[in-house]
Amino acid sequence: MNVAECPKPTARETATAVRYGIADRIGIASTIGRLDLWIPLITDTPYQRVLACELPSGNHWSVTREPGHGNQMAHLRLDEMNGPLNVEIRYDIERLPITHELHESCVRPLGDPTPFSQHLAPERHVDVNDATRTLANSVVAGETSPLRQARCLFDYVTGAMQYDATQQSGTGSTQHAMTCSVGNCNDIHALFISLARSVGIPARLVLGQALEPTVPGEEDCDICGYHCWAEFFATGLGWIPVDASCTCKFGTEGLFGSLEMNHVAWSVGRDLQLAPPQSGSPVLFFAGPYAELDGEPGPTIERHLVVSEG
Repeated sequence: MNVAECPKPTARETATAVRYGIADRIGIASTIGRLDLWIPLITDTPYQRVLACELPSGNHWSVTREPGHGNQMAHLRLDEMNGPLNVEIRYDIERLPITHELHESCVRPLGDPTPFSQHLAPERHVDVNDATRTLANSVVAGETSPLRQARCLFDYVTGAMQYDATQQSGTGSTQHAMTCSVGNCNDIHALFISLARSVGIPARLVLGQALEPTVPGEEDCDICGYHCWAEFFATGLGWIPVDASCTCKFGTEGLFGSLEMNHVAWSVGRDLQLAPPQSGSPVLFFAGPYAELDGEPGPTIERHLVVSEG
């Protein structure tokens, strides 16, 4: 197979698209001051389509995109907030049954790494150093194909790590993962991303949700927490998803190059500078709203995320 014949990601023969209705309800109690609120927006990816999106209206709202990863968000600026705020964003999402056909013959050397510099460098709590390079090189054991290297690293991480959210770092930490061999999805993928970058494979974090629709006949319930996975880049194939966390937690097979059908993405990357820029530190993860009052992080945000299927 030559490069021109390399297939794009395709629908699985045994799966069909799934549709979700999502209501993202955000509340801030009555307070006084200048409020800035940023809310991540679900957008189209190769794995999901936004069929409809109902955003808040008014002169104080804008839709923006941060420059580092292209994440889209709704931004609210109230120069004088003097009462409670309640916001709802509604989506109809179609989750597409896409999987990558990982043909070795399609993969080419990365070439100029400059366009991928942010996906090869260390980040806050995600290390690329002598320790990660030594471990990564021992795992790939002389493999030269980026695709086979990534598979070796995935198999190592899913074999070495135990999923236990009660023993997570809280930050998604390579050091925690290497020291403790236990953590949540963020720790597990921090390790995979660190090892991939340590052998020159661009890798990035994706923040999202594993949606669990309401059981028929029961009250709507909130979706709690978040889920994350990783993507690595192989020239000739593009960005390829991996979910080492679900493999560790449930023993799920086939998550190298594919995702569970209930995964919906909110944002890509870590340490984000929002748009317009926030006054505080870079946002470590952007799977939910972030607010500042008079240029300081806060106030407390109450969020209810409700999903239905069909």
